[in-house]
Amino acid sequence: MSYTQADYDILLERLRRESDERYRVFNESLIPGTERTYGVRAPALRKIAKELLQGDWRAFLSLVRAGSHEERLLQGMVCAGAKCSLDEKLTLLHTFLPRINNWAVCDTTAGACKWKEADLPAVWDFFAPCLQSQQEFEVRFAVVQLMDYFWRAEWIDRSLAAYRTVQHQGYYVTMALAWGLSVFFVKQRAKTLPLLEQGVFPAAVHNKAIQKCRESYRVSAEDKAYLNTLKKK
Repeated sequence: MSYTQADYDILLERLRRESDERYRVFNESLIPGTERTYGVRAPALRKIAKELLQGDWRAFLSLVRAGSHEERLLQGMVCAGAKCSLDEKLTLLHTFLPRINNWAVCDTTAGACKWKEADLPAVWDFFAPCLQSQQEFEVRFAVVQLMDYFWRAEWIDRSLAAYRTVQHQGYYVTMALAWGLSVFFVKQRAKTLPLLEQGVFPAAVHNKAIQKCRESYRVSAEDKAYLNTLKKK
């Protein structure tokens, strides 16, 4: 059965019904600049997204608006989770990426992407150019995808080289690069440590990456102590 405007109106009423005012205020404090929010918690949104994906999700995407934070989150989760060809999935994401307006929508959508090993060459070709975007959250999205899927031996050199090409200096890009480097350090220490020793990344990225490594329970006490000596002044 096709998804209709009436169904969408019911969805909006459901968001209002499942809203939590205290959570809304708390959540907005964590996401600066967020547009109107209902205050619906993540588990409930994931349940709604799952239901949408089991129905006519294409019709839903044709109707969805960016009227609220939750509507934008649902759009991202449906684009990322849609059962369709790889080409169509990448096209959906290409359309959605410019609509990302905060880190929560960015990271939730990125986390909802589930790529198969055979998908990775095409996924790389799609996301690598996004690292040069002028849009902060397009860059962050690509940084997170590389961190999640391109840390293995056959990809790590390309991922680290790609991180070095990022020019965007936005806060959320800086934080994502540092996060990614800390993940790469844990999973590919021998490849990542020399770049921290050489100090090839900007000071903000470099020092935050070291901080994140030192906060990780997966990094040894010896490495934490050594990394602390590499901090840039």
